[in-house]
Amino acid sequence: MAKQPKIGFKTSHKVRMSTASVVPGMYVCALDRPWEETPFLFQGFVLRSWEDVETLQEYCKTVVIDHEKYVELGVGPRRPQRPRSDRKEARRKRPPPSTPRVKVEEMLPEALETYRASTELIGDIMDDVRLGRAIDTPAAKEAVSACVDHVLKNPEAMLLLSRVRDKDAYTSQHCLSVAILSIALGRSLGMDTGQLNEVGLCGLLHDVGKVVIPDEVLLKPGRLTPQEMLVMQKHPVEGRNIIMSTDGLGLAALDVAHSHHERLNGSGYPRGLRADQLTPYTKIVAIADTYDAITSDRIYNYGRAPTVAFDVLWKGVGRLWDPRMVVHFVRALGVYSPGSVVELNTGALAVVVASNPGHRLRPRLLVLPPDDLPPEAGTLLDLSKVHTDPFGEPLQIVRMHSPSKAEVDLRELAEKGLLENLVELPQTALEKG
Repeated sequence: MAKQPKIGFKTSHKVRMSTASVVPGMYVCALDRPWEETPFLFQGFVLRSWEDVETLQEYCKTVVIDHEKYVELGVGPRRPQRPRSDRKEARRKRPPPSTPRVKVEEMLPEALETYRASTELIGDIMDDVRLGRAIDTPAAKEAVSACVDHVLKNPEAMLLLSRVRDKDAYTSQHCLSVAILSIALGRSLGMDTGQLNEVGLCGLLHDVGKVVIPDEVLLKPGRLTPQEMLVMQKHPVEGRNIIMSTDGLGLAALDVAHSHHERLNGSGYPRGLRADQLTPYTKIVAIADTYDAITSDRIYNYGRAPTVAFDVLWKGVGRLWDPRMVVHFVRALGVYSPGSVVELNTGALAVVVASNPGHRLRPRLLVLPPDDLPPEAGTLLDLSKVHTDPFGEPLQIVRMHSPSKAEVDLRELAEKGLLENLVELPQTALEKG
């Protein structure tokens, strides 16, 4: 069992130490670099696994540890690391870094076509299954391949479009969004193109079993009763059965449909599997599924801001979700993930379009016009370039909103063409009305 190393004489319970000496259970309260330059969403956290330790070592040489907040986790000894030559070879085989090759505004028109076609396709797949027809496997794979292609060129374009939703078509759009999120996470984890296509297909079909759940349960505008919850919890088994009866989908999609509600500590359903029984694809889709469910509008409530979803994921790290994958998920989406609705200190509302590498708290924004002005071209504002408002005050994001609560309809913005016609305008567009 891992124990705290002896640090030597100290006069405080807070000690700066090398990350080479940290172990699971330690509480990190300060880094040797700004928090916003790392994937750690919260300023202060417990290292819950050796994967957490390795991620910390990637970013920091020293950290401050609060020994009064040490948690005994019962984590075993560190597994032997692969030889350096093996790690170098593994990195060589990975796809290029996540820096976008194509600007998001250049990608959006083509990506929007792909997104609309894929949304229609998943709706057709669900309708076919309801009518007892087989899943159109070639069409599903083609749609996923197009999504992978766009994510590799610029993940933020597809991540932004995954927030363009119609709550009356929740299940089909949820499946497509989970596919996109899973591909983005897989890319951050270093998966190759074949693996990205596989995990994308798993995400696309993970909830196919819901088509046989009665509408009075699936579409109920309120909390489910215990009996109704038991009915809802049959959808993983139903999904497995549907995929088993379909040619050409493979074991990965079958396993994810059956296991995406399982959790690392065995508290999930339908089989109560534990961490060592879950495949990487299942762990990825489970994270994407949870994030999208929290941030999406449902019949019975509004979606919540991405920061709320990140908080839920972070609190379940090590118990429910894989720690390394959650860190990479936050890294892939960014603190201000594409599609997030934010408010500037000028009072203007804006939609996050893309992040800025090295400036995680200063993304690129689509600034929304006041209600009394008709939208024309989308006003694109790069917070890494524009630092003050028209009055000379520091320009910054002050809060994040749920799109629905802020009455921002991303679908309406897309229909009006604002997402396809982004124009970088001077900051005078931000003047207070």
